[in-house]
Amino acid sequence: MTDIYKAPESDLTTGEESDSFGSLEKGLAGDYSIEIGAVFGEAWQRTKGHKGRILLAVLLYIVALVAVSFVAGAITGYSAFNPETAGDGPVSGLVGGALLYNLLVTVVTAPLTAGFMMIGVKVARGESAAPTEVFAHFDKLLPLAVVSILMTILVTLGMLLLVLPGIYLAVSYLLTLPLIVEKGLGPWQALETSRKAVTKHWFAFLGYIIVSILLYIAGALPLLLGLIWVLPMLAIAYGVVYRNVFGGPEQQA
Repeated sequence: MTDIYKAPESDLTTGEESDSFGSLEKGLAGDYSIEIGAVFGEAWQRTKGHKGRILLAVLLYIVALVAVSFVAGAITGYSAFNPETAGDGPVSGLVGGALLYNLLVTVVTAPLTAGFMMIGVKVARGESAAPTEVFAHFDKLLPLAVVSILMTILVTLGMLLLVLPGIYLAVSYLLTLPLIVEKGLGPWQALETSRKAVTKHWFAFLGYIIVSILLYIAGALPLLLGLIWVLPMLAIAYGVVYRNVFGGPEQQA
């Protein structure tokens, strides 16, 4: 028998719920917690059995990024590896070549970045995640590219406006890309959803980012060897944070 007094379930509620899973509704309401110690503690535990796959995903990402950079350099005549070559290709001039080069790299690497983020998200939710997830989201190339360009523009403008607005936006847009991949949000909707949710606990996110940077530096210091353990943990920590705020994919009709 149906309980007529039970509150109706919203369409925004995620398809897979647990105490540590959020949803779009909970995220926007600030009904979640980001405890830095718990986030990294869980991430470290979840690296067991996933470290190799995540490191392979990192390698695939780097190889793809280098390939994209060389192709973009061939098209524009500009190379981030050798800026002095600007003007040698079809696009002349340092500024024009650099702008087009960075635009091409941003557009093509947006799905790669989203794919790598989703590996951490899936591991955090106990789902299977293959290294090739890095290449799995080129079907959303356009919205991911648009949102990446918008983020770059808005954060840059914020930095020019006394720096603090830029820092605020850089932190607030942290969860944007997975919202496009699995929630199906448009670029501006994803930006605003991430910003509004993160703003509810903005300083906790700032602390999470600072700790992530410090861990990366610590891992890189001993001849980069520490990154073998740090990179998988950071990828999963991002997934834990996203999961706690927005949960899992939406229910399919």
